[in-house]
Amino acid sequence: MVLGVQLDIIAIASGFALAIGLLIISLVPTKNEVSKRLEDLEGLKWDQGVGNRQAAFDKIFNEKQRGRLQQQLLEAGWYTVSPAQIGTRIVAGVIFGFTLGICLSAYYHSLDLIFVAGIVLLSVMGGYYPLSQLKSAVAARKIAITKALPDLLDMLASTVQAGLAFNAALASSQQAAIGPLGEEIKAVLSEVRLGRSRSDALKSMAARVRLEQLSTTVTAIVQAERLGSNLANVLEELAEEVRNRRMIRAEEIANLMPTKMVIPMALFMLPALFVMIFGGVVAQYLSGPH
Repeated sequence: MVLGVQLDIIAIASGFALAIGLLIISLVPTKNEVSKRLEDLEGLKWDQGVGNRQAAFDKIFNEKQRGRLQQQLLEAGWYTVSPAQIGTRIVAGVIFGFTLGICLSAYYHSLDLIFVAGIVLLSVMGGYYPLSQLKSAVAARKIAITKALPDLLDMLASTVQAGLAFNAALASSQQAAIGPLGEEIKAVLSEVRLGRSRSDALKSMAARVRLEQLSTTVTAIVQAERLGSNLANVLEELAEEVRNRRMIRAEEIANLMPTKMVIPMALFMLPALFVMIFGGVVAQYLSGPH
């Protein structure tokens, strides 16, 4: 009996240790593409050990799955996280959830169907948690970029009208912009310094973020430069259009609120209302003589 308990403790401790070890490995940052290119130009080499571990963990997913994960990582701004590291976090979450379920089962000395279902549920939840974090980061980043885009376009229009070149206007705006959009502008300027054309760097930014408003803005700027249009006027029109779209989106969300409030009202407000209306009658009936 004692030996069985000791083996259970060792197995549970080993499971938690393995999950924590995999999580620590997955948190080791990797080099993003811009940093790699900068170090290559400077004659440096990035850590080959990290690259070898990444190649080993890339076998968890096929090429299509890695490509989809890589795109989501770019949209979230997790440039130092590879698809292999997300796979490692998923495996660590599954092991952690499974070990936690086994721990609860050992604590209650039961392994019936309910506990087996609980172990499976905890394993699935543990494996899905890293993906849910990634999706939340993507949504939050796109919202932040949508909010900051009109102000950035206004600043660009003002600086271009003042006589600055577009690259200088971008650098000036990047210093004032904060959050994800400022990071993307910084990445664009870094790629331009590496020798990439400005239009390609802007298109690369749009491909990373995958936000309709930003893609439309980049397309308009590239076409205005190609056709020789007044860039300041184009930027002002883009800022106004982005603000109008944001206002329309806010109105759409506000119009959906009555529909979304039906279920909370049915679940919480109506029962309370029934208690207020009929509670006194029921209490009087129950307390009266029968």
